[in-house]
Amino acid sequence: MKIVNFMNFVRQYDPRFDNSEAQLFETTQKELALAKEFHLENTFLLQYDAILDEKYVHLFKTEADERTELGLWYEIVKPLTDKAGLRWRGKEGWTWDWHIVPGFSMAYTKEERELLIDIAMGEFKEVFGYYPKTVGSWMLDSHTVNYLVEKYQISAAAICRDQLAIDAYTLVGGYFNQAYYPSKNNIITPAQSPEYQINVPVFRLLGPDPIHCYDKKKYILDPEVSGKASCFTLEPAGKSGSDREIVQWYFKNYFTNEDLGFSYAQLGQENSFCQGCIPPLRMQLEEMQNYPDVKFMKMCDTGEWFKQQYPEKTPATCVSGLDDWATDNEVQSVYYDCCNYVANIFRCRDKIFLRALYLFDETVKDYYLETPCDTWDATYENLPVVDTLVWKEKDTGNTGLVLDEQGSAFTIEKIADQVLAVKWDDKSVVFSENEICIRNLDKISYDFTGCTAKIQVEKNNIAFNYRGTDYAVSFSDADLKENASGCAIESTGEEIVISF
Repeated sequence: MKIVNFMNFVRQYDPRFDNSEAQLFETTQKELALAKEFHLENTFLLQYDAILDEKYVHLFKTEADERTELGLWYEIVKPLTDKAGLRWRGKEGWTWDWHIVPGFSMAYTKEERELLIDIAMGEFKEVFGYYPKTVGSWMLDSHTVNYLVEKYQISAAAICRDQLAIDAYTLVGGYFNQAYYPSKNNIITPAQSPEYQINVPVFRLLGPDPIHCYDKKKYILDPEVSGKASCFTLEPAGKSGSDREIVQWYFKNYFTNEDLGFSYAQLGQENSFCQGCIPPLRMQLEEMQNYPDVKFMKMCDTGEWFKQQYPEKTPATCVSGLDDWATDNEVQSVYYDCCNYVANIFRCRDKIFLRALYLFDETVKDYYLETPCDTWDATYENLPVVDTLVWKEKDTGNTGLVLDEQGSAFTIEKIADQVLAVKWDDKSVVFSENEICIRNLDKISYDFTGCTAKIQVEKNNIAFNYRGTDYAVSFSDADLKENASGCAIESTGEEIVISF
């Protein structure tokens, strides 16, 4: 199934520019008009202050039709904390503040999180006559989402894509795109068992670039090209999301490459970017007409479809960039996600390596589950095994898990249910839920430079401890030998099998 959510979210006020209320409203009007013009199933998520504004209420009650879903965009604003009797901790004179304190649920106690949700959901129902079925935010915490599922039976939740220290939000090592069932302990960790699973899919927003979103301009090899992008997502307010050729590249890679059964992208923009995002958004919708097999759905309907299609656990999916808009095809990238890990295999010229590998453990609690975040920013992450972006020492890079220094362009193929093979020459890497098989490679190397976890290397096993959590990776049919930067891994059989 190939699905697009045309989802825009709606703020009533933005203190960062003058006359914001009028500009935000006019932008939302034009976004809704686009949805109607293209006859799209669509979703608009309303912040609490917009729910209280009669202009927005009148707009959606008179102009929206049955194709439009209204949901909740859950950034916490001063009118909401006032209604709850809580102190507003935002910038003086502002009623909306994008920092974690005061704008996001993890900045509050569990009791306060439930109170704030009850007020927001109750106000929504009083205005529109029903509870919303979709709740989204740049960041949500697992306690809030589980509460929304148990009390209000929401159909879908949505959070930001992975990013490092952008605005106040760091999300690292999560399920790359599509959707997953989160753990009750950490919103960016897929659950592995019914005991810990929150039974609602969480969708990743913004349509991240599978090649460049991870480490931005590092692999744009032509400096003249690097100016064409700054934010490597489908956001129409960004350079790459507003460039027709790059958008064509996104859609081709998202919707024609192997996906293991489920492709997904979210199109749309927050109204804070104002009307400048409307022309590129129109362009994106025009380009989507070239993909008649891709279905536009309300986000709530996408959530219900996901629960019917994958009723028990998070599926394995794939997102790839097999050619590149920026480098004359000298780089490639493939993300494999499943309920147990996310891995990114990457090629730059002749070098093929794992650029990132993170394990998921449903029992590991996020940093704010029991104690509210009291800083302006927050971090959600999983358990690192490889990370060439975060792991670094001063100007020294990390080369990851290097598979082949003389490789060629690779292809991808689904070889079984939820199993993906990445192939080049006579070599391959096969990703499945419980292991990664590396075939026809006698020796690979593993770089620990700047590793953020404690590491102990044994004969064919590596033990990690990250922030108090123990985990391990084993290498079957291989010998591990430590060296100055990490270890060499030599095959002793027909393949090297990495298991967790």
